[in-house]
Amino acid sequence: MRTATATIPVTVIGGFLGAGKTTFVNHLLAAGGPRTAVLVNDFGEINVDATLIQDHDGTTMTLTNGCICCSIGTSFIETMCQVLDAEVPFERIVIEASGVGDPWKIAEIALIEPTLRLDRVIVLADASRIAALIDDARVGATVRSQFERCDVVLLTKTDLVDAAARDAARAAVFALRPGVRIVETTRDSLPTLAALETPAQASAFRADSPAASDHGAAFRSFAYRRDGAFDRARIAGAVAALPPELLRLKGSCRLDGEESPQVFQMVEGVWSLVPADQPDTTGIVLVGVGTADLPEPAVIDAILDRALAAGAAA
Repeated sequence: MRTATATIPVTVIGGFLGAGKTTFVNHLLAAGGPRTAVLVNDFGEINVDATLIQDHDGTTMTLTNGCICCSIGTSFIETMCQVLDAEVPFERIVIEASGVGDPWKIAEIALIEPTLRLDRVIVLADASRIAALIDDARVGATVRSQFERCDVVLLTKTDLVDAAARDAARAAVFALRPGVRIVETTRDSLPTLAALETPAQASAFRADSPAASDHGAAFRSFAYRRDGAFDRARIAGAVAALPPELLRLKGSCRLDGEESPQVFQMVEGVWSLVPADQPDTTGIVLVGVGTADLPEPAVIDAILDRALAAGAAA
């Protein structure tokens, strides 16, 4: 890695599946500001306004505002090295943790690497679900661990719940982290990193001895790929038949007889389809995350195949 004369602030963004991390990262990319490198787990989830994209090579997206968005891919350390060795140094690094990962395990890298300075750990929490998730027997331990060393909590989707639900969400977070700063947000009122700055410019936490963290033992992931298109009328039935162990499903798809490709999103049975920003999307590509007892991929494939349009390749 390049030897730097000044440290680079690092912000880590965490939060459970469906909390809104991708929306927040996209917001940060569009906001501009200091020359920023944004490292994400799934590059395909970041739908950046085409007018901001200067160059796109499938691994790194260079933006007209001087920022870049990199796919972490299979090696976080390798991606970080590439960012630190950039010919023109970056002024800030933002890292999105996996939805089932511990953001602190990523934050520790900034405390160990001398060219980096941990700025803060931000955890997003869906106001409509966080209280239930914290107590969920399947995922509660993972969700609770994400808050253990965060500096700021963004309570997202607050416009979708009533005052009582917002109060319950805040109480649930405070029960885990008494006194932690909570910022209520909506999709249209997301803050910039500058707006989240506090007088204590760095995270209050420090690194522990490295510890193993095997999220693969608690969660399973899979991918569903098909040529052709879904039949819009069949999708609801297929989603309703998916096993409850499937926590998250998202990706892009085509709909039979419709010109515009769609972005498919599902969190614990609640799903949506919205037009995709990339008009050249072909076929169906969905990725999912579930608990350790998620049925085998072939079982889920068979359920989703029920939504395929006649003649689509299974």
